[in-house]
Amino acid sequence: MLRTGFFTLLACGFVITTPVVIAEAPAVAVVHSAEWSVGNAAREGAGEFLVLLEAAKLQRTNRSAGLLAVGDHNGILRSGGERALRRLALTGIVVVKLAPQGEVAASPDELYIDAGRMTEAAAGRILTHGLSLYGAPPRAARPSDPTGDELAAIRGHLKKFQTLFALDSASAVALR
Repeated sequence: MLRTGFFTLLACGFVITTPVVIAEAPAVAVVHSAEWSVGNAAREGAGEFLVLLEAAKLQRTNRSAGLLAVGDHNGILRSGGERALRRLALTGIVVVKLAPQGEVAASPDELYIDAGRMTEAAAGRILTHGLSLYGAPPRAARPSDPTGDELAAIRGHLKKFQTLFALDSASAVALR
């Protein structure tokens, strides 16, 4: 996101003020699966609430935001977390899924970035870099019912991010 500011310089007795464009750094947060509420019907929405709360914090400060979702052995966020992730992916937030002790399950909608077993620090660095390069993905006008064209536009944008993650993983393997 870009903001406008002013740069003031005092030189040779003259004050020169000029408008400048300031690029804000993208915002990235990490959410973990709500393990404590698995299978408890009274707490079914806990994971969803947690994810939506983190996203709201991100969006308050920055329009270009990403979320690292550290799930179970399949990268799944329990207790409603997956519903929230899908909604966020359709509203312009890049969602990166990690499965520290397994592999990220395939997503039929292809709305998430698969970071596999990558560390949170490495995934956060790549996500921040990708957001700086490419910005936020397009948003669906109605996230509850996206059109085919909207899904295609979001997927196309996310492919650039997935390429960054794949390149980083490939270079890490090559260095071993």
